[in-house]
Amino acid sequence: MAIHFNQLRRSDEWRFRSSHWVHTEAVGNKHLVTLTGIVVIDFKGTGDDWLRDRLYLTLRFPSGFLPPGKWFQVEHWAPFVTINAIANEQQAVNAGWAVDEFGDPGHVIIRDVVTIWADIAIRDIDGLLYRVGYSLTVSGTFTDPPPEPILI
Repeated sequence: MAIHFNQLRRSDEWRFRSSHWVHTEAVGNKHLVTLTGIVVIDFKGTGDDWLRDRLYLTLRFPSGFLPPGKWFQVEHWAPFVTINAIANEQQAVNAGWAVDEFGDPGHVIIRDVVTIWADIAIRDIDGLLYRVGYSLTVSGTFTDPPPEPILI
């Protein structure tokens, strides 16, 4: 069962801390955008075995630099997700915390959000993976919006 947090969802806003972004125009009408921040995830261990799950982070994509009526076509990406804070309520016995893998948004057209993912894990009945940090750099170009779905 996956865990989803969305920076634009009112119930999740408080989880996203210290969010920052920078936009740079590059050669050949290319643009670089970097998003960074910290997310409170409260992922609690359940026992001696590793508890694993996939974490999806839907991040606010800054649109202030987009020309009117344009979206952003992602061509290249470099995501990074890491452990930022852990805790253990009692004595740690064979405790462990991990970000095993993380992934990209892929070749997507975006306007206001972009999603990255991470495979996280924890071991210990009272262990807590409290916060993760993220960094996402995407490069791409401005493009027309995707076509509206045709409703029949």
